[in-house]
Amino acid sequence: PPQCPVGSPLSFNIYIECTVSASCPLVMTPSSVVVQYGDAFTVECNSTTDQKEGMGWESNYKGTGLIEADHVQLNSEKVDRWAIQSQCYVNLNNGTQCSEYLPITVYKMPDSVSILHENTKQPLVEHQDYGFECAVANVAPVKKVLVTWIKDNNSTVKECLTEESNEKPGNCRSDFTLSAQKTDNGGTLMCEAKFDFGPMGPNLQPIRSPVMDLQVLCKYFDHVSKFSSDVTMHSTNGKLTLDCTAQGNPTPQYNWQVPQPTQEKVGSEPILDLKGPFSGTYNCTAANSQGSSVKQFVITDAPSKIIPSISFICIVYSCIMPFHTVPHQEALPELLQEYYSSCFLY
Repeated sequence: PPQCPVGSPLSFNIYIECTVSASCPLVMTPSSVVVQYGDAFTVECNSTTDQKEGMGWESNYKGTGLIEADHVQLNSEKVDRWAIQSQCYVNLNNGTQCSEYLPITVYKMPDSVSILHENTKQPLVEHQDYGFECAVANVAPVKKVLVTWIKDNNSTVKECLTEESNEKPGNCRSDFTLSAQKTDNGGTLMCEAKFDFGPMGPNLQPIRSPVMDLQVLCKYFDHVSKFSSDVTMHSTNGKLTLDCTAQGNPTPQYNWQVPQPTQEKVGSEPILDLKGPFSGTYNCTAANSQGSSVKQFVITDAPSKIIPSISFICIVYSCIMPFHTVPHQEALPELLQEYYSSCFLY
């Protein structure tokens, strides 16, 4: 049988595929057409035999009639119809005729892609299911459209459903169900429509919907401080800060329950700055319309750094000065430095 030219490069590194029939001596280049409505296309049909009377294009659009030649073109300067049926034929000397069908797909990009939701202006509620619809308007051919749902960094590909059965522009939709979770709050959702013309078809850019920002009413209350709930802390002289910051939607309100001596210092902020004494149990309640959560801080006095009673003699300017107790280890270096002495422990 005749051979198809392999890898004939054109501009933009595009390769054209041709079809050779073992029973019909015809070669069409390209072997299929995907064209946008209003654009032009040309297909060359070549005969690989000289045992013929003629050849031509039979078509409901720009047909030719019988031509005594080895090749014939199907030309369209501007496609103005949606369904085109064309085939190249050859009349052989033995009185027979054979033909090859040319698949032609006429497409139109969608006018719009949008997400529909009955509660678009209202926040979602945690643990409830919600339905969303991706509406693709005035696109052709509808049966070649795939819809991709993109939620944050995750994507799901679905068919675009329609009641249209012809090649003319129509509408299609894709459904998506979301079970609202607290982690969805602040996330995004969008959909995109894209043609799937197969491996040999053009790879057209998808049309995307506007991004929908997700708001989920949730208890959440993920306390973001470095201390977990039910924290036991040791106080030292100075300041101590308790952080009860929590996340939730709506924004949580805070209420502190603290030991009585510090009652007058407490406000409604998530962070509580304390000055000694600290000892006691501090409870912080974060609450919103979806619920509440309590974080507890248990504070005890830090143990003193006491060293055992030491007897030593300090020689200062030839004077012997006995000391028997140093209550705090931190005081020893200062004491020694003050007298510029050499100390001998015994």
